[in-house]
Amino acid sequence: MTTTLPPEVRARAAALYQAGASIREIATTLNLSYGRAREELIAAGVQLRPRGRPSTRPADAVPKAVPRTGKRARRPFNVAKAATLYQAGHTLKEVAAKTGYSRSRVHVLLVEAGVKMRTVKHPRASRITPAKRRAIVQAWRAGRSHVQIIAQARTSSATINRVVSEAGLDPRRPTRKYDHGLIKKLRDDEGWTLARIAADQGTTPQYVWTILNGSHLKSYVKRGRRGGRPAQVAS
Repeated sequence: MTTTLPPEVRARAAALYQAGASIREIATTLNLSYGRAREELIAAGVQLRPRGRPSTRPADAVPKAVPRTGKRARRPFNVAKAATLYQAGHTLKEVAAKTGYSRSRVHVLLVEAGVKMRTVKHPRASRITPAKRRAIVQAWRAGRSHVQIIAQARTSSATINRVVSEAGLDPRRPTRKYDHGLIKKLRDDEGWTLARIAADQGTTPQYVWTILNGSHLKSYVKRGRRGGRPAQVAS
């Protein structure tokens, strides 16, 4: 059963709503439910506002869209500079970063200019920069190992061999003899890790482990399967 509200309560609700109060605020003030407050406003002949907070900004303060006068001017593409960078060994991505164009657009413009593009079949050594090529050759002449050059130049062993060969050097060098005593001292006395010893000696952690465990010696006996019987020596 619905209780009829006094006319003065309905009039107060209408006055509050017309003053800017929301239906929820009126319901809280008059101790009504949201639905009942809405029904009383409709019964009072009040035109309800659309949902959403009304804008208090005047109409003339709304910024108007500025018509576009044309496309933004781009930096002119220097084909000669881009071709020089590309032929020097820079990638399309690097050329794009220096010219302000996208990688795909640089590719199209270089092709239109008659620049011969590299393919995926080209070896990596022919695509590296001259500075990186010189660094590999200098490190090789200084006696650095492949592991050290790879860590320094961030390249591959195949690229090192190709660059060294193209520089007129022999990529095959005598096998390096490591100081096993120093390696064991660094491990036992200094407490160095395998990775740290390998980086210091220019080898791999696996090789350091092999030296420390004596498997490089001729007297090293490889363990057989667990539980296997020893071989019998024929008399």
